[in-house]
Amino acid sequence: MNTPTVLPEWTGQMLMIGFEGTTLNRETEDLIRNHHVGGLILFSRNYENPVQLHTLIRNLQEVAASTSTGLPLFISVDQEGGRVARLTEPFTKYPPLCCLGHAQSESLASRFGRALATELKDVGINMDYAPVLDVHTNPENPIIGDRAIASDPQTVARLANAFIQGFRDAGVIPVGKHFPGHGDTQIDSHLDLPTVQRDAATLEAVELLPFKKTIARGLEVIMTAHVIYTAWDETNPATFSKTILQNILRQQLGFEGIIMSDDLEMKAVDNYYDFEALPRLGINAGLDMFMICNNTEKARALHDHLTQEVDKGTVALARVQQSVERILRLKQNLPSSPPNPPNPDRWQASHGSLAQELQTYLPT
Repeated sequence: MNTPTVLPEWTGQMLMIGFEGTTLNRETEDLIRNHHVGGLILFSRNYENPVQLHTLIRNLQEVAASTSTGLPLFISVDQEGGRVARLTEPFTKYPPLCCLGHAQSESLASRFGRALATELKDVGINMDYAPVLDVHTNPENPIIGDRAIASDPQTVARLANAFIQGFRDAGVIPVGKHFPGHGDTQIDSHLDLPTVQRDAATLEAVELLPFKKTIARGLEVIMTAHVIYTAWDETNPATFSKTILQNILRQQLGFEGIIMSDDLEMKAVDNYYDFEALPRLGINAGLDMFMICNNTEKARALHDHLTQEVDKGTVALARVQQSVERILRLKQNLPSSPPNPPNPDRWQASHGSLAQELQTYLPT
């Protein structure tokens, strides 16, 4: 593994990209080899069965190892349990995270995290967009709901830390989301730009507390919310707010890990921002990684725009270097892809009873 030496290698590491296909293809290889992407996000469109997925991921990492930097990829997925699960059977079907809030058991939360992450690691996935750290305070929320652990911030923090420890025990990187909190919204940011009108004191006591507690225990990656919080920034959603990402997340909460955007193709961004401005807005606000989930042409364009902004001086090279240093620091300990295909029968034997136990805590 080498340190990037030319600017496109640096800026490419800041990209988390979705791709098409269930096998390695020329377009995906181009993203890795020529655009130096730091990570790839998997969807159901990339998945047929665990053995196929293991082969795909191994091939992706082999391409990455053969590039000029030899840097491994973050291979990520949205696998929370409940309605957000990109990988279906024979991956264990777990209930949503709210079951942990009802169970009130740190031991159960840790076992859930470890079991979920173990299955991901068995196929070569090294990062998961879980746990949800949002506090479910708005019953009308159309997007969070049972994805949240609980409606009490202390409970969310306590059980999320146990869940995260299970992930670490299994060797998969957890991603806390959606900073600084998507639990009080009434609009789905996939469809439009939500606004939270709570005062700063309430935001600190409720929304921030799970992030504060998990950061204190070493949370490695945080995903931003495409949500405006008027008490802190009346104009910009958190993803593009220097106040929220720098003053609050970095300085007030002391977060030293990777700040990653949610998907930049969501309507909360796409309806309100010029695409070419996203690299400048994101870097200057404090983003370390930019996510594009569906359009690989946009991913290439984002890489080009970001590189050009640095060349023009509208984005500071020092900021890019800070982000890449955080990325490289986390990549130093990435496990290599498992050499052998997974055994899904073992998952069911080990985790089927756990899924049933978790299910008993869901309200009827």
